[in-house]
Amino acid sequence: MSEQETQKVLTPETSVEAPKTKSKEDRLRQDRPSLGDWLELRLGWWGFVRKNLDEPMPAGVGWWQTLGNLLLTLMVFQFTTGIALAIYYSAGPETAHASVKFINEGVQFWGINWGLAVRGLHVYGSAAIVVATVLHIIRVFYWGSYKKPRELTWVLGVFIFFVILGLSFTGYLLPWDQKAYWATVVGTNMAKDVPVLGTAIQQMLLGGPEVGAATLSRFYALHVMVLPAALIVLMGLHLYLVRKHHIAGPVVPQKGKPKPFYPDQLYKDAWVVLGGVAIIIWLAVVYPPGLEGVADPTGVDFTPKPEWYYLGLYELLKIMPKELKIVGTVVIPGVISLGMILLPWLDRSKSRHPAMRPGIIIAGTFIILMIGFMTMKGVLEGGGGHEESESTEISSPEASV
Repeated sequence: MSEQETQKVLTPETSVEAPKTKSKEDRLRQDRPSLGDWLELRLGWWGFVRKNLDEPMPAGVGWWQTLGNLLLTLMVFQFTTGIALAIYYSAGPETAHASVKFINEGVQFWGINWGLAVRGLHVYGSAAIVVATVLHIIRVFYWGSYKKPRELTWVLGVFIFFVILGLSFTGYLLPWDQKAYWATVVGTNMAKDVPVLGTAIQQMLLGGPEVGAATLSRFYALHVMVLPAALIVLMGLHLYLVRKHHIAGPVVPQKGKPKPFYPDQLYKDAWVVLGGVAIIIWLAVVYPPGLEGVADPTGVDFTPKPEWYYLGLYELLKIMPKELKIVGTVVIPGVISLGMILLPWLDRSKSRHPAMRPGIIIAGTFIILMIGFMTMKGVLEGGGGHEESESTEISSPEASV
């Protein structure tokens, strides 16, 4: 065929007759596609879904691998309920408490207090995200799923956990009640123990010498803009790497051929997601979140109580001598955080089996048990009531932890 004829064949305007094997229905479907066909041609959404449903899952993968989808679903719930709450919330010392009170009592439709229900979903949803994230991290740790080639997947997951804790901390102040105010005073005072930069870090967080209007404004901006944006980016990269490297199979390879994600694993994921959402809804309805009196900087007799996921550190500070306070506020959390980030490189064993990683497993188990023990201690003691402890005494907004 000559070059001229080749160019003629490849010309975009060249009409190509439909194969004679096509039926009248096929030609009609091509000329006048349905909405689904039209979207598939432009988005390829069904092909994408089909690819994920058909992903082969290693033999032995089961219920523990459902935590990732549970987390993703809870994140969607948090973003949705957070947007709904932001519609009514006003971030100012004179208006924050009143706006939350209105959410609790005034947002009603058809005789149902939707505002309190949505706030309950948001409050308990944040706690559920922390629980699911911790369980997910523990599972990956014991299964050794952070090993090559999944080192960066693990590191991104650790940073996601840090952002989640940051969201929990910044959101804690927003109701602007006594509990939120003084817990934030205690939390931000921890920053002063950071060597050299401690005071500067604290004032950057507070926007001044004490918790006030600037602090509320900064925490609100961090909670609804900066940290969510960071979370979206980190989660997008994390999910990309999970899809790229696929799910790590069991530590001990199981007999059997890989099975597609659908239907077995999808059903497991669905049951866990429905169960988690049902628990959150039940808690929001049966135990709706309360609201204490408006924040009062002069109420120095108030004993703060942080949320349960900070109780471990809170209880540690109670038993720490005053001269060793920096160990509890900076050294121990810093070492644990750095150890989590560097874990794939600290663990030199080539095996994922826990028995082949005794040093890492023993150290990790000790840390997990100690955090769990201190957290449980705080829960059983009510998270407060130790006024005699110098490490938690509050005498002024500038008081140390």
